[in-house]
Amino acid sequence: PRAVCSANGHYDPIDLEAIPDDYLPRSNYRPMADDAEYMRRTPRVSWVEPGEEVAKPVTKYFRYVHRRRVGPSSERTLSSTIAPPGSAHVHTVLSLTFKSAHQLVLICGLTHSTVLDFFIKSTGLGDIYDSTLSRIPFVEGTAIIARASILNFLTTHYAPLWAEVYTADFTHQGWSQPDNPRLPQDFYARLTPAWQRDCALRTDYARRLALVEIDVLVAQALGLTLDELLLIYRVQFPVMQGYERDTWYDINGRIVFTNSKGLVGVGLPRKAGRKDPQCRITPPDGQTRDGQFGWDDVKDLPDGSLIQQWVEDNTLPTGPYTRERRYTAPFTRANREDDYRTAWAFFETQPRHIR
Repeated sequence: PRAVCSANGHYDPIDLEAIPDDYLPRSNYRPMADDAEYMRRTPRVSWVEPGEEVAKPVTKYFRYVHRRRVGPSSERTLSSTIAPPGSAHVHTVLSLTFKSAHQLVLICGLTHSTVLDFFIKSTGLGDIYDSTLSRIPFVEGTAIIARASILNFLTTHYAPLWAEVYTADFTHQGWSQPDNPRLPQDFYARLTPAWQRDCALRTDYARRLALVEIDVLVAQALGLTLDELLLIYRVQFPVMQGYERDTWYDINGRIVFTNSKGLVGVGLPRKAGRKDPQCRITPPDGQTRDGQFGWDDVKDLPDGSLIQQWVEDNTLPTGPYTRERRYTAPFTRANREDDYRTAWAFFETQPRHIR
C-alpha cells in the first residue's frame, strides 16, 4: 500500500530484485495499543508444544494465508502465500496454522496451481473459508515444496522455515527448459541449507515458469492428463490467457511490457506521455536517445539494445527514491500451453525421489 492509501488502486508493485534481505512492506493496519488485550484476543493453536504448559498464539508460527473474497472471473481465484511469525491480519483473509512445516509449504504450493484454482472456481463461491479448503486433494511432492519455497521465502524472516523444509534434493531440481537464456540455469545448484538471498526467485520470467511447473507437477500427481490440464487452462483462465498474449520479457527475464491490470506500473507504458518516467535507449551502435518512450517505441529494437528507465519508488522504509530499471533486447512472450507440454515431458523423465 502507498503511504496514503485511500482507494483500492493505491498499491504499488514491489521490485523483488531491489528489496533488502530484511524487507517488510508497508501495512494499512497496526495492532491495538493495549498489548495485553491484543494477545488475549489472538487465537491459539489447538496443540501444546513439548515443554510448554499452554498453547501458543497463532502469531508465533508461520501460517498459510489466502484472500477470502474472490471473483470467479478474475485472473486467479485462489491467492495464497505464507505469513511469517509476528504478523497478523484482519478478517478479509483467512490463515491456517500447521504443526508440520513440511505440510504447510506443500499445501501452499498446491494452492498456487491452476488445478486447485480451477477446483475453487468450480464451487462458484465468492468467499473461501477453511471448510472449502479442507475439500482440496492432498498429494506429496518434493519438487512442489522446493518451488513453493523459492517463490515465497523472499526475506530473512523465512530463514527458520527454509531450514526446516530444505533437503539436498532441492539442489537436484532443474528447470524444464534447460536451454532458456532467460532463466538462471545454475539457480538450484546454488541453493544452500542456510537461507541466503539467492535462495529466492526474483525475476518475473523465472517466477512465472516455477508456477507453470507447479501446475504440471500437481496435475501429474493427481493423475490428470496433459490434455486435461490444457483444457482447464483454456476454459477456466481466459483473463490469464489475455495477459500472457501481451506480456513481454527482456533477455534477463524482466517484464518490459504487460497489459496485466494486476501489474500496473511494471515495465513501460504502451504509449508514453509527458508524465511518464524518463528513459534512455542505447542501441548496439552506442547512439543514445533520451526521452519518454513506450512499448510501441522499443519493441522492435535490435538485439543488445539497452533501455534505462528512471522511476520514483516509495516502497522502501527509507522513503522515496529514484530507481533505475534496465531492459535488454531481444524481447519475447511466453506461451503457457507450449510450456505445459515441455514441462510435462520433462517431469515424466525425472526420478521419483526428486518429484
